[in-house]
Amino acid sequence: MSLYLEQISTSRYAPNGSDQVYLYANGLEGGQHLTLGQLVIAVSMRSAAEYEAQSVVKMNRMSGGADYLDKVSEFMEQIANGEGDWAAIKTYCRTELGITDELPDAIDTYAKRMAAITALKTKANVLTQQQQTDMIDMQTLVNRRDVAFSASSNIVRALGTSQSGNAANFL
Repeated sequence: MSLYLEQISTSRYAPNGSDQVYLYANGLEGGQHLTLGQLVIAVSMRSAAEYEAQSVVKMNRMSGGADYLDKVSEFMEQIANGEGDWAAIKTYCRTELGITDELPDAIDTYAKRMAAITALKTKANVLTQQQQTDMIDMQTLVNRRDVAFSASSNIVRALGTSQSGNAANFL
């Protein structure tokens, strides 16, 4: 049976006032009931998929941050050597990196070049700190995903062992 996560529902409408929770699959012929193992797997897979999606977002953000750090390093070198098109560098820094007021209008003097380099260093420090935070967050998400997978497999294994033990008791 192929079961999609969106098809799983629960119902608290129990007969005779009992406290049972009924599990069933939506959209399937006859409202097919789910086993506890199927529910555990579905919930764990949904949880793991959510953690995976969040970690991909963090990974993409980290990749973009690394590209920005490379550009900042390249720009600092060009400014220090008096090379490059300052107008293009300044436009990139304002539009892509969000550096606004700290950049001088021109880099024709040593003091102005140092001011530009200082602004870029400050942005590089912010980007580096953000990347470190994103790396920790991503590692946490990956760990949570792994826990969701291992918890589901342990529960299903325990359910199988329990059922095997019950079958042996009948013999």
